[in-house]
Parts: sequence; structure tokens; C-alpha cells
Amino acid sequence: MLSFIIEKDSVFASVAEKMQSLIEEKYPSVLKDSDALLTVSDDVTLSFHDDSSKVLGSSFSIDILNDEILWRLRHSGRSSEPVCKAVIGKLENPVVFDATAGLGRESLILQNSGAKVHMFERNPIIYLMLFASLHKSKSADKLTLLKNSLPVLSPYGSVLEVKQNGELPCVPDVIYYDPMFPQRKKSALVKREMRIFHELVGFDEDTVETANELLKICKHHLVVKRPSNEAPLELNVKRSSFIDGKACRFDCYYVKND
Repeated sequence: MLSFIIEKDSVFASVAEKMQSLIEEKYPSVLKDSDALLTVSDDVTLSFHDDSSKVLGSSFSIDILNDEILWRLRHSGRSSEPVCKAVIGKLENPVVFDATAGLGRESLILQNSGAKVHMFERNPIIYLMLFASLHKSKSADKLTLLKNSLPVLSPYGSVLEVKQNGELPCVPDVIYYDPMFPQRKKSALVKREMRIFHELVGFDEDTVETANELLKICKHHLVVKRPSNEAPLELNVKRSSFIDGKACRFDCYYVKND
């Protein structure tokens, strides 16, 4: 069972209480099936117990400015990152919606490469952890290493939910969509973060419907991340091109020609 410890003097307390209510209302299976403790204090940490800890590790939190991503930002960029080639392409400073922000890594890469990124996340636990990480990063010394500061985290919810609430910040040029797909094979090589995401988020079962709705929102194109060995999604707009990312592929669906 998922349980909570929320320190009342935490700067994240009000957001954490809201997310706890959302989990209880919308994701009762997470409460029942996840053997973990969510602690909200100076940070937001998820601790796993018993059998889960053997697979997922003892604890997990999001650090959007970790050393691994900072190294990547220093040694790669718009011309070398497949996600940047697919999302930004030849556009100058496009407004980009990352429809599935997750750990925030690809949002940060796109932001650092010249895009103006707005992040969206519909899982309450991941949203809370990402919110906390961004808040802490704003006062971190590492922030000076970024070319274009941090992406913006939108109000809680998917792009479609935020749109329905009338809270979209603008009309994006590009939407980047990385849905969670089931693993066809169990492998020890699956990253720990992905195993945790599978545990907390599950798998997206409305991928095609969501992608078609996102096509109606973006001005230029939609990018869908896919496993390299999977066929492209059959959407209302035909796939125009793709960028090979080796283990994955970035499929581009243009709604406006250059």
C-alpha cells in the first residue's frame, strides 16, 4: 500500500496534499498495489519496501540537474540529439509542449537547445516529484550551467486535461509525446527509472486517441517516440518522416508544411 508522510512546514506540502487527494480519487489502484512510502519534507522521496525494494531500490527522487544530464548537455545539443532533430528541426526557438514530462530530461535537452518548453505530467506522484525538483533547481548553483534556464511546468494534468480546464499557456508549435508502452520482454537491462515508472504509471492505453487530439493543438508538427522495432502509429495524419535514435525512433507528423 502507498502511504504518505507530509511535513506541514514543507514548501511542497500544499501541492503534496492536493496530489494525495487526486491519487485517492483517480488512482485507487496505485494506493492499493504500490508498496511504498512517499515522504514530503525538504525533498520528495519515494521509498520502497520488502520485495519491491529488491527490484526498484530502497528510494527514488527526481534530480533534474543531476551530473549525468549536465554532462550530456555539455557534450551534445541541437545537431546531435535525435530528439532535438525531430522536435526542433529547422525551427527557430519553437514553443514545445512535452506531453509526458516524466523525469524532465528531454524537456531540459530541448530547452537547452533553443526551444521554449512547457512540461505536462498526468501522474500525481511524478508531477509532485518533478515540481519539487524544479523548485529546488531554481536556487541551485548548477542552474548557471544552463543556456536557457529551466523548462516551465504547467498545471497538473495531461495536455488535454489542462486544455479542457482552459489553462493552456499558449498554442505550441510542436508537441512531443512519449507514451508508456508495455515491455515485450523482461530484461535486467531495463533502466531502474523505467521500472519505477512502470510500477507507478502503468501503460498508456489511449495512445492513438491522445495523439490524434494532440495533432489538433500543435501548429507545426507532432513527434511521437516509439520503440525502434515497432510500427508507427496510424494517425489521422500520415507520418511524414522520422529520426532514428537507435533504441528508439522519433516519428514526425506534420500539420503544416515548411
